Amino acid sequence: MQNNLSDPAPKKPGNVLKYVLLAFVAASIGAAVYKVLPCCSAAKAAALPAETAAAAAAPTEKEQAKTPAAPVKTAPAKTTAAKTAVVYYFYTNTRCSSCKTIEAYTKEAIEKNFTADYKGWKVVFKGVNIEDEPNEHFKQDYWLNSKSVVVQKFSGEKALKWGKLEKVWQLLDDKEAFMAYVTGETHKLLDEK
Repeated sequence: MQNNLSDPAPKKPGNVLKYVLLAFVAASIGAAVYKVLPCCSAAKAAALPAETAAAAAAPTEKEQAKTPAAPVKTAPAKTTAAKTAVVYYFYTNTRCSSCKTIEAYTKEAIEKNFTADYKGWKVVFKGVNIEDEPNEHFKQDYWLNSKSVVVQKFSGEKALKWGKLEKVWQLLDDKEAFMAYVTGETHKLLDEK
């Protein structure tokens, strides 16, 4: 039998497996790096159309209606008002300029527009680092996947309805619109029974 040198050598299955495994490792590393950069992933989510970003970041209204308000393990600081609303800004150890701006605008909106009680509600601002161990529960309580602004109502120490303000990343470049959005959404939640 003659050996035909023009026939290519048969491919070894080990080489193909090696390349598949290398591709898998590269994809895994890329996914891990993407998850470590919450600031950038939140900014990308904000660039999506509002319906897509909301669908990706939070449960639907039907899911929220089915799911009772998440229990909050820490109550706001005791105040004289029985009805309190806390406007949280949840952040992580990694803080970009956009993240700091969202915190500053949110705090300013609350301090400027809620100096007096609103219909019996005392409204306070609170920044919370969700990477600090005692605060990690907030990730599950409010379905957080990035830095977020959340308004939570309390009656005494009992947690009531809450809402996540999804458009803060989209309104970052317009301070007046941002502050009007935070104020309006806070009013809307407090007006609900």
